[in-house]
Amino acid sequence: MKLLTLARDLQRRKARERQQRFVAEGVRTVEALLASGLPVEGILVTAGLREQPRGRELIAAAVGRGIAVAEVSEAELESAADTDTPQGVLAVAPIPDRSLRPPVGPFSRFLVLDALQDPGNVGTVIRTAAALGVTATVALPGTVDLWNAKVVRSSMGALFVHPALPMLWETFAAFVAAHAVPVWAADTDGVPLDQVTTASLPAHLALVVSNEGAGLSAPVSAAVSSRVAIRMAPGTESLNVAVAAGILLHALRVG
Repeated sequence: MKLLTLARDLQRRKARERQQRFVAEGVRTVEALLASGLPVEGILVTAGLREQPRGRELIAAAVGRGIAVAEVSEAELESAADTDTPQGVLAVAPIPDRSLRPPVGPFSRFLVLDALQDPGNVGTVIRTAAALGVTATVALPGTVDLWNAKVVRSSMGALFVHPALPMLWETFAAFVAAHAVPVWAADTDGVPLDQVTTASLPAHLALVVSNEGAGLSAPVSAAVSSRVAIRMAPGTESLNVAVAAGILLHALRVG
């Protein structure tokens, strides 16, 4: 299959799952992909990209790694892109084969996404998790595809280096049970963070953040051993899930 045809096909989640490939769009995203060392199947560029110093550097980096670079028209690139302005470059790469590894070292944190559906939020959450040293991020059913083009773009390259993977709740529940990892959840009715002491924090912990409207799914809610909340000013109902995840992950760090 030609790279342009493949890239067009990969706009659909079913195609990404079948082909086990994803699309990275935009100069910064493709630069991050190349820097990550992940395999890249090919790159589509426009003539305009070659006119920019940064674009020429990107192309040189790809050629230096032996990656095929094909020139297409602006219209052809836009037909394969999720964004209105793909900045003259689009890459196709295999989805990394990742698995959840047991906790290593004295401390670990796992982040669990329970039916988060906004791709921009999910990408930002993954970026935040990577920045705060989270061991791995698990996406439960109902969560947007981690390799959706907007998730890839909004993660700002974090998705290429941070272990993030989809998983059934039953599989993750067996994992935390086997490794004695307690499961906490963000919940507006939970214990305020300022009442959670450092001494009370477990060495290993899984934190669940859920869909702002629907809340925790039933099987996850039944398994949670503690709920924590961010104290907010009166009249404020909730925070954006990406913002809340950042505050919680920072507060629950140890070591």
